[in-house]
Amino acid sequence: MSNYRRRYVIVIFLIAQAFGPIALGADEVRAPCCAGTWYPGDAESLAKTIDGLLGEASPPRIEGRPLALVAPHAGYRFSAPVAAVGYKSLEGHSYKRVIAIAFSHRYAGTYNGVDVPKSLTAYRTPLGDVPIDREACEELIKSKLYSSHSNIDREEHSLELQLPFLQRAVPGFQLVPLLVGEMSTQDYAKAAEALLPFLDEETLIVVSSDFTHFGANYGYRPFRSDVPAKLMELADQAYAPLENADFDGFVEHLETTNDTICGRGPILLLLRTLSMRGGAKGVRAAVDSSGRMLGDWANSVTYQSIVFVPRPDKLNPEERAMLLRLARRTVTAQLSAKDHIQLDEEEVPASLKVEGASFVTLKNRGELRGCIGNMVANGPLWKSVVQNSVMACQDYRFAGNPVTVRELDEIELEVSYLTPLERINGPEDIVIGRDGLLLQWGRQSGVLLPQVAYELGWTRSDFLDALCRKAGVPRGTWKRKDSVLYSFEAEVFSEHELHP
Repeated sequence: MSNYRRRYVIVIFLIAQAFGPIALGADEVRAPCCAGTWYPGDAESLAKTIDGLLGEASPPRIEGRPLALVAPHAGYRFSAPVAAVGYKSLEGHSYKRVIAIAFSHRYAGTYNGVDVPKSLTAYRTPLGDVPIDREACEELIKSKLYSSHSNIDREEHSLELQLPFLQRAVPGFQLVPLLVGEMSTQDYAKAAEALLPFLDEETLIVVSSDFTHFGANYGYRPFRSDVPAKLMELADQAYAPLENADFDGFVEHLETTNDTICGRGPILLLLRTLSMRGGAKGVRAAVDSSGRMLGDWANSVTYQSIVFVPRPDKLNPEERAMLLRLARRTVTAQLSAKDHIQLDEEEVPASLKVEGASFVTLKNRGELRGCIGNMVANGPLWKSVVQNSVMACQDYRFAGNPVTVRELDEIELEVSYLTPLERINGPEDIVIGRDGLLLQWGRQSGVLLPQVAYELGWTRSDFLDALCRKAGVPRGTWKRKDSVLYSFEAEVFSEHELHP
């Protein structure tokens, strides 16, 4: 190699070390910036450290396949034991894609939306390269709130510190690395909507965040006495909305406490994404603080690991399939002008003969063609589905353009099984992604199913305003003392589940 060539290679190497990733031929790899400082810098030590922590971790029992994980990102000396318990919860599961949502401590306030790498092909750690899902990144960057910014992740640790754990806990995945910047409440819904197409059974979301940063070093001292107990109380308050994947509740926590949660943006994007999928259940795997570890509470950072799983179903797959078949047979008979279906009740399992309320929805290529239901059970659940299937074909809103037999093959049926109504006191009791609402004021009433709110990414305020419009009453009527507000849950399933 000539001296000129040698000097050129050395210059390229020095630039790469100083400025992070650099294109070399067709590949562009993001080099690690924290190896050897924030965590062990050689492969053997790093693997031994993580494997040891995972081996010692004792996570709580978690029902269902994990959808997402919130894990801390401080130096491994402090955060790794807490992170390990969360990652241990992934044991026995595999994922082909991991969407890692982090942020830049230095540059998060300098851009709007979400940063997506434009040309990176991999993130490198001492354990090897993590390939990037270029196809997903390129699709996301077409969305309005997603863009690429040079060097946003330069010297940034929040995403990098998650990767070695992922490499040991769920190897064989492709990475979608996202760094959240400034966003409004409406922006979070739009950014979440862009993520939804990628959230299949083989995709995991990992959010990187520490929790409360307490003390003079962080400019946050809301209390001066009994610090350990009050920090734990603050951790519990932050976890409470996460337990229900409650976007609005977490916003309220931040606004009322000014809690110094550094990854609030990534957490908000996760919560909005989960709520727009019909909600989730968060389970705290571990919690600790640097104050306890060091025995010094003058300054302390709280760490939590939280695993999110699907909300538990009330009906099993066989029961859902039975109700969908009943709805299909009824709609077919109704639109074909045939007699009502003949059914031997012995075909119906006992679990569907208990009292239950339902809604039946008809859609033609996503367009609503009928939706009728009953809020209060007035007989067996299976009969409710049959009766509402008939009525959905006659939805008065489509009297001028009723659904016809010609549409039968294009109609997709959706059934919502409703839980009993529960009176609520105010918006703080509402969780988007879980709750539907019924408003009664005098003779006026209105009802909106849960999916109406979560599919549109509404906030509690949006939901209540729409509910008033549905009831034909002035905005804010729900606040009146003579109005009554109820919530209910709806387990929603469609024929798409039977024939994906």
